[in-house]
Amino acid sequence: MNLKKLIENSEYFVWLALGDSITEYNHCTEGYENYLQHFDTLLRLAYSKRKYTIINTAVGGSSLSNDADFAIDKIRRFKPDFVTAMFGMNDSGAGKAGQEKFKTALTGLCMFCKDNRIPLLLLTQNPLDYSCAIDCIQRRKNLSEYMNIVKQTAEACEVELADIYATWSKDVLDQNNNEHFKLLHDGIHPNHKGHEYIFEIIKKQIHN
Repeated sequence: MNLKKLIENSEYFVWLALGDSITEYNHCTEGYENYLQHFDTLLRLAYSKRKYTIINTAVGGSSLSNDADFAIDKIRRFKPDFVTAMFGMNDSGAGKAGQEKFKTALTGLCMFCKDNRIPLLLLTQNPLDYSCAIDCIQRRKNLSEYMNIVKQTAEACEVELADIYATWSKDVLDQNNNEHFKLLHDGIHPNHKGHEYIFEIIKKQIHN
């Protein structure tokens, strides 16, 4: 997938972002840009706002298992040229019992986009800091399995994937837990440095 070509081949390019609190712009970025706003700055300087818009429809607390119809309805309403979807963090709170429902919802989203010829980029999410002994983090012990479902579904549906979880785990968490912690606002959400890192991972893959 090449974001530049998608934009340049569109009269006016509409990017629709789906997700949860990690994509939603909120206090966890500590007043700085989140990963989508970094893209907005990059694209604005390259094309001006006459050429594109990024619509961030992410909702904090959302799980695709419960909001699949809502997500698809957004695509119908906005008629985007490009969709990114970052889910799994909240779904993982359901543990192993929720994995099949999550896979079904994600597959449905992928196939809707494919059937309507809308380019879709699936995004995995950041690893957690399990050293934080609070319930909302400890209930997400199966996050890695949910991120594997995202990866497997992307392969099965022939949809492109930016595997943030794998890259962050390999290059940061597995090297130095302190560096991992520096990218987080709390035990779950990336801070502004974490969002810069997510932006760089995605940009390297789709904007070259």
